[in-house]
Amino acid sequence: MIWRARLAETLDTGVRRAATTICAGPGWGKTALAASWAAARSMSGPVAWLTAGAQHNQPYAFWSDLILALRTAGAIPSGLPFPDAGPRNGDEPAFRREFGAAVTGLTTPVAVVLDDLHEITDPRVLNGLGGMLGHLAERMRFVLITRREPALPLHRLRAAGDLTEIHAGDLAFRADEAAALLAGRGRGRSPEALAALVRRTEGWAAGLRLAADSTDPAAADEDVEEYLLREVLPGQDDEVRRFLLRTSIPDRICAELADAITGGHDGRRMLEELTRANLFVKRSGDGRWYRYHPLFRSALRRRAALRWPEAPRRLHLAAAHWYEKNGNALAAITHAAAGEDWELTARIVVRRGLPLFVSADLAQFVGVLRRIPPEMLPATAELAVCAVLLAYARGDLVGVQRRITAARAMLAGRGDIARSEIGAALSVLESAAVIRWQGDMPYLHQAATDLLTELAGLTWDQSPALLQYRAMTLNQKAAAMLWSGRFDHADRYLWAAATAARTADVPYFEINSYALLSQLAVFQGSLREAAEHVATARGIARRIDAEGRAAIGPAYLAEALIESERGREPEAEEALRRALRALGELPEAAQAMMAGLVRVRLTLDRGEVSGARALLTQLRAEAGPLLIAPQVDRLFDLAAAEIRLAMGDPHAVLSRYAGRSPLSAAEQLCLARAHLATGDLGIAEILLARVRDGADRISAVGAWIFTALTADAQGRSSVASDALGHALAAAEPERIRRPFHRFDAQRVLVLAERQQWLTELRGAAGDGVLAEITGELPLVSAAAQSGPLSEREVDVLQYLPTVLTAAEIAENLGISVNTVKAHMRSIYRKLGAARRREAVIQARQSGLL
Repeated sequence: MIWRARLAETLDTGVRRAATTICAGPGWGKTALAASWAAARSMSGPVAWLTAGAQHNQPYAFWSDLILALRTAGAIPSGLPFPDAGPRNGDEPAFRREFGAAVTGLTTPVAVVLDDLHEITDPRVLNGLGGMLGHLAERMRFVLITRREPALPLHRLRAAGDLTEIHAGDLAFRADEAAALLAGRGRGRSPEALAALVRRTEGWAAGLRLAADSTDPAAADEDVEEYLLREVLPGQDDEVRRFLLRTSIPDRICAELADAITGGHDGRRMLEELTRANLFVKRSGDGRWYRYHPLFRSALRRRAALRWPEAPRRLHLAAAHWYEKNGNALAAITHAAAGEDWELTARIVVRRGLPLFVSADLAQFVGVLRRIPPEMLPATAELAVCAVLLAYARGDLVGVQRRITAARAMLAGRGDIARSEIGAALSVLESAAVIRWQGDMPYLHQAATDLLTELAGLTWDQSPALLQYRAMTLNQKAAAMLWSGRFDHADRYLWAAATAARTADVPYFEINSYALLSQLAVFQGSLREAAEHVATARGIARRIDAEGRAAIGPAYLAEALIESERGREPEAEEALRRALRALGELPEAAQAMMAGLVRVRLTLDRGEVSGARALLTQLRAEAGPLLIAPQVDRLFDLAAAEIRLAMGDPHAVLSRYAGRSPLSAAEQLCLARAHLATGDLGIAEILLARVRDGADRISAVGAWIFTALTADAQGRSSVASDALGHALAAAEPERIRRPFHRFDAQRVLVLAERQQWLTELRGAAGDGVLAEITGELPLVSAAAQSGPLSEREVDVLQYLPTVLTAAEIAENLGISVNTVKAHMRSIYRKLGAARRREAVIQARQSGLL
């Protein structure tokens, strides 16, 4: 016996009211629970126990044995007038009045346990017992142990709050209880094995016990099967037995599926009756579906296979047809494969299965496809489509095109509907798995455009996956436009693809559409919009557990660029790592190049110009001849131009962009920097003016910074101050930081320190752009506070007269930048300073510096 305190407490609470039911199927430990509780409770009050049998369907036998149980438990004190036996000759009403009057004379409340109450079906006994429930609660409380809810007026007690109910879910052994059970029988297991056993048995006591007593898993399964079939099936009529055996084929069952499998019309009634009878059947999900306990289902399946060797295949195929008709592609394909009808399997794959390849069910879907005998794959065009999917799953991307070509060759002689349906599936696969992966964006754009035209000519009856195909193809066309540099068209198609994917329930393409929108926003210089799209993509991915799938990889790359522009290098590095993990070992070409360009950017930001140049050279060599993506080429050129400017070679940039038009804002900024470096201020100013007035906020910040630097070099201090003010104002909403550190940081620092004398304090946040550049941490109140500086604060104070930023001070001291900022705030408070410059003055006057 395993003492389970949580259930004992429930029984203790229950016997303070009229009745408690322990209702579950066989082997759930109902009797064991009540027995262990009764043994522990017997010292605090009498517990009468009556185990019902078939003989108790006679009123005389039932009431006589109940009276005997009460006397045996010591519940009836000597001298109390009490009936000696049950009613005879149909005199039940008079007996119940006499019995009830006698019970009111009991000096102590008694708990009456009626075990196996399901054995009693006689209305006379049940009506008599039901009439006493609640009316005798002051002195007699019932614990009713039964396999099914008895025909008693329990609804009244339930409504009045006088009924406590314990069901199979409550009786199920938890992990710690299962561990105690197995340990008590000398069968301890590792935590992993124990967890697997509890999941498989769902805490069913008999299953755990049988597993504990067997060292051979196969023998344990046989013992469980024998127990279940002997305890459950013999008590059922032939109709119920046949229904159970046939409907055990699927993992879940509903009334309509049950009728389709059995050929009957009363599936709903049967399932509801089986559930009420606690025959290891329970509702699942929204209530329409039911499922059998996994061990019971396995036992039924084995018995069905032995009794009707040919039936399982037929039943699987019936389930496959029903699931396909009702739109559950994975279940339909799984049952078709289980029925070993490979042509049906392939037909369902073509009609409904492709969206599964970009879903959370990918692994299960591919596992089913691998069951198709290899020699069958060249047999039909539909099976050849399965071969294409298997090749893609293996990573044999080179062989995918060859198999697509072979599948198309098999369409000769097929009807128009078959050619359209299979051809559409092959075109969807080719655009996603071949063309986009290789990176030929003009070809992808044309292929997607042609496919959308082809899909427009199909109906849902001809292609049940039509909505999914359209959403997938819109995503392909949008990607082609993005990497072709056609941003306005890409924006419209990406929104259309995201909406279509949500409507068609292909969330991976919705995720990817938002991920590409985030990259588009970065290219257009809008960090806030890009961050919103990243958050949307990650939110959808989180809901479907797809945060590590390739679809969201572009969003992580966009996030890396966002963090880079915001000056948060560690966060950018982490986002890049997430992107590389998500994109996998064989990413599509454009995103692989994008990931490499992010690495180049981060390397250049660390001041490693030679390393960035070497990475870019290596990346160009890896691009391959099949990659045709104008936007990738422009990003390559832009990275090369930034590297050349960092190396002091502006003429290479002038040569690169000579005669090229139109130029993006980022390209115009690079060209303006090159003209500034060569002394051509007139052309540089024209270019900077265009960028300053443009929609690209990142480039606009850079243009204002260079305008300020140019004006300062010419001695026009007011113009420089005004320009830097514009840069700060443009940077703050988007939290842009990178240009202030990348573009002549020392001169920018001088301008910023001058600017802070002209800038009003706006609060104590201290996280603005100006504060980060100068290392200032402004405070609203500068009232001095008493207390000496700590040793570490003195260390930080020594750096305040320098031009080092908080991050650089942190690096020198070997502590985090947040710690440095905290020390600086403390120094300001103690010295009564509002700014870094004031703190330095106060420290010198106090002799601290």
